[in-house]
Amino acid sequence: MAASTTAAAWFLVVVVLLLQVTVPAIAAGEDETAALLAFRRASVADDPRGALAGWARTNSTTAPCSWAGVLCAPQPDGRVVALNLSGMALAGELRLDALLALPALQRLDLRGNAFYGNLSHAAAPPSPCALVDVDMSSNAFNGTLPAAFLAPCGALLSLNLSRNALVGGGFPFAPSLRSLDLSRNGLADAGLLNYSFAGCHGLRYLNLSANQFAGRLPELAPCSELSVLDVSWNHMSGALPAGFMAAAPANLTYLSIAGNNFTGDVSSYDFGGCANLTVLDWSYNGLSSTKLPPGLANCRRLETLDMSGNKLLAGPIPTFLTGFSSLQRLALAGNEFSGQIPGELSQLCGRIVELDLSSNRLVGGLPASFAKCRSLEVLDLGGNQLSGSFVDSVVSTIASLRVLRLSFNNITGPNPLPVLAAGCPLLEVIDLGSNELDGEIMEDLCSSLPSLRKLFLPNNYLNGTVPKSLGNCANLESIDLSFNILEGNIPTEIMALPKLVDLVMWANGLSGEIPDMLCSNGTTLETLVISYNNFTGGIPPSIVSCVNLIWVSLSGNRLTGSVPRGFGKLQKLAILQLNKNQLSGHVPAELGSCNNLIWLDLNSNSFTGTIPPELAGQTGLVPGGSCQGSSLPFSGTRPATSAPVPVCSLSSSASGRRGWLPSQMCTSAHPQGYTLAQRCTHSATTGA
Repeated sequence: MAASTTAAAWFLVVVVLLLQVTVPAIAAGEDETAALLAFRRASVADDPRGALAGWARTNSTTAPCSWAGVLCAPQPDGRVVALNLSGMALAGELRLDALLALPALQRLDLRGNAFYGNLSHAAAPPSPCALVDVDMSSNAFNGTLPAAFLAPCGALLSLNLSRNALVGGGFPFAPSLRSLDLSRNGLADAGLLNYSFAGCHGLRYLNLSANQFAGRLPELAPCSELSVLDVSWNHMSGALPAGFMAAAPANLTYLSIAGNNFTGDVSSYDFGGCANLTVLDWSYNGLSSTKLPPGLANCRRLETLDMSGNKLLAGPIPTFLTGFSSLQRLALAGNEFSGQIPGELSQLCGRIVELDLSSNRLVGGLPASFAKCRSLEVLDLGGNQLSGSFVDSVVSTIASLRVLRLSFNNITGPNPLPVLAAGCPLLEVIDLGSNELDGEIMEDLCSSLPSLRKLFLPNNYLNGTVPKSLGNCANLESIDLSFNILEGNIPTEIMALPKLVDLVMWANGLSGEIPDMLCSNGTTLETLVISYNNFTGGIPPSIVSCVNLIWVSLSGNRLTGSVPRGFGKLQKLAILQLNKNQLSGHVPAELGSCNNLIWLDLNSNSFTGTIPPELAGQTGLVPGGSCQGSSLPFSGTRPATSAPVPVCSLSSSASGRRGWLPSQMCTSAHPQGYTLAQRCTHSATTGA
């Protein structure tokens, strides 16, 4: 009896303890359920995928912890600690008050949605803010951020507001903040820029790239803990602070000031603080140095060095670069380096992955010692004065190559596709344009190069036909064979490529009909430029199924018939060039539905009738063309008459019918010019 009484007493104690633990948890769960539902009502105006369809009050004891995107702490606590709604296509004006009422919420991830607004919320949430990590990137937040934004969140470590449309505001960074990403907005507040540096004592990651910041670059000295700094692609200017690198934080590993307007001579610049730097990007500025600063040699741990686009860097490529034993990416493009590529540079072949020496004044070829570069994947030597047989003897031995760009050089002789296909089986991009290569394009190119995505061979002396075996290149996205002496037709197999984006073959001797196979195996095609050949027949009707077309140029052929119906469906179409053919019929009125059209050229055909008034509704600006040396003006004062104003002949012969420009086009809010004819008139009478 005593034993059973004792057992009953212990049972009651356990029940009481459980009630003390679970009742607050249940109450907390009810409060958090209400807060999340309040957030949904206030902020989610559109949920196209039904991602939050399961957010509803139920009798379930697991709500809201079982809801999509909600993470709770283990029991007995059970409170909401994380909310991940990333990439759910949610839209609405974001209201944060309900979320800030969640007392245990530490991680908030709303990236990749369509939330908008200026992120305002109550100055003081009802409970202490526990947020540690906030990611609201890739939304549509705009305007000026309120000064109180997340001010109560004293434990905040990481804040990401990148890829929005913010233009300014107050950012009272918590002393706890370690990572701040404001990149890809429209921020231009100099005060914010200075505050970011002055208040960065604990920051380790600061990304202000792709904004509108102007003025000088602040000193780095206050940012004693900084490891990553990216201020690239802004409008900063002036000379770099004299001690900018010398006083750099000891932990600094990544520094990018690319794409600004910094000037000054950095020939003797002090790089004393770069001992731990792994990425240095000073590309595309206005640095006036006549040589790479020797002080760079102190940056022994560099893995990426990009000094491209600083036009006044000149002379031979310095050999001290060979001391960077960890270097994986070296980019010196767009400068004035001259002479030969030093053979010593091949000492980097132990780890080098990308070498970009394009757009300089280099001569000779690639030294034979580069044949040992077993890790090199990207080689860009385009835009120099290189010559010789180095492609066959050296480049073709680098089996690791994925991207090869050698355009705009003086390379002559048979095209090296066969040796490249044999020696570089991983190639994805081949650019040999604007050289003096001849011969035929090899058959079965893609049986040797199955990963080939881009093939650029324009402006050479290639002959023969376009091999139909290119249709076997399942990954081929872009083909440019323009300005060669190719003959024959375009193989239908090429038109059926499933990933084809750009097909450019203009200025050859191609003939036959354009295959009516366009976009038969997908709608990826964006560029179709096959002008100035000898194509006959009509415009293939299948062209209107290519809904992603941006540029269509069929000019300078012998095409006949009318323009196919359906062009109005091509809403991305920006350039349509059908001039210098033998097309007939009426100018399609549905071209007025192509709202992105910026260039329309129907000149020198046999169109009849009037110019449709629908063309006046274009929102793009179509530049004026020329008719026998006279510009087609569509602005200025017009005769006070309700009759159409005669402007152009729609025929290529002097006896052809005249076309008429509807008066509403002349009075459009965005007057436009259309190259619609060969001959212009200036009479205001209908009989002109």
